[in-house]
Amino acid sequence: MVLTACDKTNVKAVWTKVSGHLEDYGAETLERMFATYPSTKTYFAHFDLHHGSSQVRTQGKKVLSALGDAVAHVDDLPSALSRLSDLHAKNLRVDPVNFKLLSH
Repeated sequence: MVLTACDKTNVKAVWTKVSGHLEDYGAETLERMFATYPSTKTYFAHFDLHHGSSQVRTQGKKVLSALGDAVAHVDDLPSALSRLSDLHAKNLRVDPVNFKLLSH
């Protein structure tokens, strides 16, 4: 899917509202993913997955920070996210299917 110039402007506008709440929204996103897709918890077996845990909040902030990088580099997403992709594929061995689950 290709974003139009208007789409990109809208994404950036929404992101300015989200960017001030990365930890809160990130934690909520992960908690919802864990509730909806419990199998994703296996990647975080070493985390305290209770509501509001500092580990979930920190990880949620990391996830949304990466999303913020994507927004900032919306015209060159492959380059902007290549390091993150390599980390998850080669080091953490996360199934790419889970990224689709997170977006739901």
